[in-house]
Amino acid sequence: MQSSESKKTAKAFIKLLLKGLVLFLLCLVLRRVLFDILWLDPDFPDAYDRSYERALLRQVDALTADRDPQTIVFGSSYVPFGVNTSEMESVLGQKTQILGVEGSMGIPILIDLARKAVRPGDTLIYMLGAANQSYEDPVAICAALEPDKELLMSYIESRDGLKDSRNPLIWRKIYTLTIGRPVIWFESKLSGKKQIYSIDSFDECGNMTADRLGSLPAMDEYNEAYEYLEMDDMDKKTAEKLNEFKAWCDKNGVTLVIAYAPFLDVTIENDDDALNAFHNELSKALHMDFINRPQDTLMEKKYFYNHPAHLNSEGARIYSHALAGSLIRYREEKK
Repeated sequence: MQSSESKKTAKAFIKLLLKGLVLFLLCLVLRRVLFDILWLDPDFPDAYDRSYERALLRQVDALTADRDPQTIVFGSSYVPFGVNTSEMESVLGQKTQILGVEGSMGIPILIDLARKAVRPGDTLIYMLGAANQSYEDPVAICAALEPDKELLMSYIESRDGLKDSRNPLIWRKIYTLTIGRPVIWFESKLSGKKQIYSIDSFDECGNMTADRLGSLPAMDEYNEAYEYLEMDDMDKKTAEKLNEFKAWCDKNGVTLVIAYAPFLDVTIENDDDALNAFHNELSKALHMDFINRPQDTLMEKKYFYNHPAHLNSEGARIYSHALAGSLIRYREEKK
């Protein structure tokens, strides 16, 4: 009797396991189907067509078009806020392009995209500031690349974490389509101001064209030193990626150099000697030339827009003029 009951219990347990396994496999299939519909079906609504992340795809399209050698500045949000391509072109006499939208995308994806797009004769400038993270926000990147399904899948398949688990992408897109868009629209109408974080703030090459006049109230709190620039600011994985990319550039006729991003002068704790030490440490860790020094990019608060790393339009013009001048001097020294 006891043996018969044990057999029944064992059979029930096995049936439960099998049902669980079937349910698990069905969930995997449904997840894949849902992901393909949401992200890969060209007829499914695009949730991020007005997002400023989409500027990254515009930049990539501009770089992969038939073109002559260019100067390309890439990096975190310092780049779209800090580079005025027209100002650089007026100094360099050469087309200038930017690659980069926001820090959360990480530097590795920019290096991957640049590797596919650069041509022999191009000059790449990596704009180095306090944010050089290797971490990538997959939602931000996928939002940027969504219209280009081939490029989108190339990115996803190259990242093991995304290839194995796509749940965050599924739920984030569902949220954006159902709740996120109305919330953004309401905030925009409520503020009555032009939203700087919109695709409308960028031109066809991804260059930020929206007028950023003066400084927003957010800058009022930045009145004292709190940031000490040191080697720890340089993400080790990013440094490795940059050094690998430098070796690749050398083999393919591309020049890769580094320039410091603009720093808000009153927030920097380093004195001149400490800034020199910071620069010397970075120069040893990164196997490429610097075209300026951190002292060259300390700027007054009146030139920053909404963050100590984001210049307003006038600040971007001044910084870009100086950056182009640094590149010209570097080229002269290398002749």
